[in-house]
Amino acid sequence: MGRLVRRTSIILALAIAAFGASPTRAAQPVDLLLVLAADVSRSIDSQKFQLQREGYAAALSNPRVLEAIRSGRQGRLGLLFLEWSGFGNQKVVIDWMMIDGRAAAQAFGDRLLESPRSYADHTSISGGVDAAVAQLARAPFEAGPSRHRCIG
Repeated sequence: MGRLVRRTSIILALAIAAFGASPTRAAQPVDLLLVLAADVSRSIDSQKFQLQREGYAAALSNPRVLEAIRSGRQGRLGLLFLEWSGFGNQKVVIDWMMIDGRAAAQAFGDRLLESPRSYADHTSISGGVDAAVAQLARAPFEAGPSRHRCIG
């Protein structure tokens, strides 16, 4: 599964670079706009689904991740969690949140663990990429001076 997740992340990051999504200007700058796009198609059984959710929640609360977030120029990032499956089956599970410390990271992780699974349909990675790009375009934050946007 790790190789699949890495390959999917690379494909999504390349798509963002190729499409050049440009988020709207917003009042609060962040160091990074990050869309976590998770595959919830039928190829992801309930055990893998739970592993994804728990992994994201644990990673956000990890002291090293929190320190990395704080070490940026703004000390915060804009984060959204999206699930995708078949064509036309994409859902924002957690809309844009600013992660600026342990409390916000914990709240995001808690919401993620409490949210039900969106889909279990066929797989359409292009639908997932398109949905993620659209979410970056509507981000309520401004990526800092280097304008980092990412789908992972």
